[in-house]
Amino acid sequence: MKRKKNILLVVPILLFLFHSHAQNAPSFYSFKGFHVGVTGQAEFIQKPTYIALIGSDPAPRPRWSTGWEIGMEFSYHFAKYFGISIGINHGTILSYNYDVYLSTIPNFDGTWKEVNRYDAPMPGATMYDDEFLCPIKLEFHYPLRKDLFFTAEAGVKVIGIINRLIFKKDETGSYGSGLSFIVSSTNTPGKYEDIHYYDDWGIRNMGKISCNLLLGIGLYYKLPYGDLLRFTAGVNVSFNNIIEGYYKYYLTESYGTFAVKNDFIYTQLSYIHTLNWQKAKKHLKQQEYSFSSKKEMKKKVIELLK
Repeated sequence: MKRKKNILLVVPILLFLFHSHAQNAPSFYSFKGFHVGVTGQAEFIQKPTYIALIGSDPAPRPRWSTGWEIGMEFSYHFAKYFGISIGINHGTILSYNYDVYLSTIPNFDGTWKEVNRYDAPMPGATMYDDEFLCPIKLEFHYPLRKDLFFTAEAGVKVIGIINRLIFKKDETGSYGSGLSFIVSSTNTPGKYEDIHYYDDWGIRNMGKISCNLLLGIGLYYKLPYGDLLRFTAGVNVSFNNIIEGYYKYYLTESYGTFAVKNDFIYTQLSYIHTLNWQKAKKHLKQQEYSFSSKKEMKKKVIELLK
């Protein structure tokens, strides 16, 4: 009789536990499972390096330049605070600019005058190139409040995959710019001649695949319908020079070397689609909820996502 009473006591408890479990909604935590997003990035690129070797004219004065990236991101969050992502981006692979040193400039009468100053480049004179890139990152995120999360990221950016399919392994590309003056000819009155003042030449290995280091921190903001906005800032560090070459001032026979890397500071804004809206709608359908309007259904979905 006592055993029968114990069975009768256990059965309601088990039924209650199963009933409670069935009533619990599935997890709609934003950092769970697969996500897809779009990213946009602004870059502030480190100056190139110029080293004077021979001659009286100093090396060109390097300048900061700017770049950009846009792309898609595919991520998987395998733990509560960690995830990995891979991107397919298109954007700046190199960008550099400089001021040329002018020791003398031509007068209108065919003579030259001494100025000894740096000359700012013409608008749009920045040497620039873009191509496809592949960032791969490990991400950490931690909640600061219900809809705000701190994030930190570290990874690599793979560069040159498309070029490796197009160019041979050691095929090179050249980059260069120059400065000339049109002056009155001293030999033929009324005629003009082109005086070459400055040139630079740089070489890049077009068939080389390389990696840059990525480090960044930022914030996630969870939108009411479960998707995420992410703002991050960080640094891109390249381990090798992309371009190496030399420059020359023709009038004074001054020359030296220059090198270009793709080191930069970046700010990035991303929209991340978590698929939670679709998951919540599917859950409500499975629970056989009925709604009088789409507005009522939307309100219930938002309640679940909170």
